[in-house]
Amino acid sequence: MLTQLECAPCIIDDLVGAIKLLNLPREIQKKILAEGLDYLSKNFNLQTIPSYHITQVHRILKRISGIEVPFKDLRSNCNKVGTEIANYLSQESKKLSDFDGFYYLAKWAIAGNLLDFRTVGTGYGLAVSRIREKLKNNVQEGLRLDYIDRLYQLLKEGKRKVLYILDNVGEIAIDKLLIKKIVEFGNSVTTTVRGGPITSDATLNDAEQVNLSESGARIIIAGPDTLGISWKEKSRDLTDALNRADIIITKGQANFYVFSEYKKEIPGNIFCLFTTKCDPVSSIFGVKGKINLAVQLK
Repeated sequence: MLTQLECAPCIIDDLVGAIKLLNLPREIQKKILAEGLDYLSKNFNLQTIPSYHITQVHRILKRISGIEVPFKDLRSNCNKVGTEIANYLSQESKKLSDFDGFYYLAKWAIAGNLLDFRTVGTGYGLAVSRIREKLKNNVQEGLRLDYIDRLYQLLKEGKRKVLYILDNVGEIAIDKLLIKKIVEFGNSVTTTVRGGPITSDATLNDAEQVNLSESGARIIIAGPDTLGISWKEKSRDLTDALNRADIIITKGQANFYVFSEYKKEIPGNIFCLFTTKCDPVSSIFGVKGKINLAVQLK
C-alpha cells in the first residue's frame, strides 16, 4: 500500500507522541518537530509506502535527541508482559488439538499486534492480567478475513521453508509460540528482527529477552532501523530468505504496506496477520475502524 493523503497528519501525530513520551527538553522537542516537518514538506509523496516516511522522522528524533535506544524501559517492560502472557497461552494451547491449538495461537498472535506501547497507550504499568484481558477481548472480536485454515493446511504438510516477519516488542513472545508450532509440523522457519531500535519494532536484543531462539527458528537481521521491513534497505539475508521461502508470514500493518505493494516480486505464498490501526487500511477490506485480519495476498 502506498502513502495516502491521510497519512500526513498520522505521521506528524506519531512523531509528536514519541517526543512527548520521551519527555525531552522543550528546545529539543521543538528542534525535532521542526526538522521532521521540514523533511515532510520536502519529501512527502504518494509514491512510497507510509512506513518509509515514519522511519525517516524517527531517525531525525534519534539523531537530535542523542538517544540510541528510544523507549528502552518501555520496550523491556513490554517484553516482560508479552512473556508472561505467552507463558499462560502456552499452557492453554497444550489442551487443544493440532488445528485448534494452531488457530488459538494464531488469533492470539494477531491480538498481540496490539502490544504497541505508543499507539495503544496501555502503558504497561497495568497488571499483566489486565493487559491479557484486553487482548482476550480482541481475540473474541474474531477476524474480518480469516485464511488461518488455508495457512494451516499448507504448514501441516511439513517440509516447507517459512519466513516469519516479526513486528513489535512484547508481541514477539506470543509469535514465539506460533513459530514453535510451525516448526513442530516439520517446517524450517527463518524469522527476522530489525538491525537497530526504532519506535517499537523488535531487534535482536528483544529476541534475546524473550528467548526467541527456543522456538527453533533461525533469526536473521532484516535490515537497519526501519519501521517494518524496508524494500530499499533490506539485508542480503532477507533478500535470500524471501526468494527461497515457500510461505511468508508477516506481522503488523507496516509489513502489510510492504508486502501488499511488492507481492508480485515474491515467489512464495504470503499471509499477513495483523490488526489495522487506521481507516485507509481498513477501507481496503471494505470497512472502517480497527479490524483483525489473517489475509492471504497470493
